[in-house]
Amino acid sequence: MQNIQFKPGVLDEVFHKLRFKVEAMRDEERVCCLTLDEMSLTPKMEYDAGSDSLWKRYTPKSYRYGQPHTCLYVRWNYDTMEKQTVGYHFTSNSTDGTIFKEIILDIKQKASEIGLHVETVSSDMGSANRAMWRAFSIICAPLCEII
Repeated sequence: MQNIQFKPGVLDEVFHKLRFKVEAMRDEERVCCLTLDEMSLTPKMEYDAGSDSLWKRYTPKSYRYGQPHTCLYVRWNYDTMEKQTVGYHFTSNSTDGTIFKEIILDIKQKASEIGLHVETVSSDMGSANRAMWRAFSIICAPLCEII
């Protein structure tokens, strides 16, 4: 995965490189989980020697610029327990999670195009993720269990 541009968004180059690996996988190895995870970041600018530029935060239109959070999308293989980052966005602590729906559908489509089968999507139940699940018409009330 060297020489890949890891800019915020869905990482198309990662899918391009994964295509070759997927071609050699058995059918059961192609079944995977997509996990969303948010984490807090310490805001700062960094110099990228490869592009001779300062690191900038590019975000989808509905996110506020420069907030110290990121949403990470990871493909996880059940059979080999292998993980691969397939995208990320910088977000704020008050992100409208409904926009995650289109991102998830885009990632699932790209995975399908290279021969992967996203069997599950998982996340914690933070407010942005609950908004995403509502956008998918999946509702969880207090004390209910989604399996």
